Amino acid sequence: MPTPSTFSADDIRQMLIVLIVGIAVVTDLRRRKIYNALTFPAMALGLIVGAVADGPSGLLRAGLGLLLGAALFALPVAFLGRGAGDLKLMAAVGALGGPLFVVWCALLTGVAGAVLAIVVLLAKRRFGVVIGGIALDAVSRRLPVAASNIRLPYAVPIAAGAVMALAIL
Repeated sequence: MPTPSTFSADDIRQMLIVLIVGIAVVTDLRRRKIYNALTFPAMALGLIVGAVADGPSGLLRAGLGLLLGAALFALPVAFLGRGAGDLKLMAAVGALGGPLFVVWCALLTGVAGAVLAIVVLLAKRRFGVVIGGIALDAVSRRLPVAASNIRLPYAVPIAAGAVMALAIL
């Protein structure tokens, strides 16, 4: 294990991402919230680490990651009822990981979210009802309406997406 003085800025960013999404998973599972007390300091840390490690270009990279992370979740928050805590968590991950990382993280989060949704629906025996409702909405050319009141702790797929992105990038 490296000594603290041998950690690079990338090592610090990666450890912070894992720590922050880990805390978010715990609070989202326990309280169904991702707290501002976690996400706002994480965003600031991302900007600070970027600026200290790489100067103005690092600050720009962190800022772009933050904005892109927020933008990627703006529509789901606005139209699909996803919580704003998810948006702020993705913005924090973007600030720490940068624009390319947050795009991969969002893509992998979507996959992990779909898998989690299927598992939860199957476990609660609601899969057929939801799929049937979506099919009926598609036939009637309406926007899909959620046929289930099941709320997913979306910090879980965000954490899975972030960890997978760390592994492949």
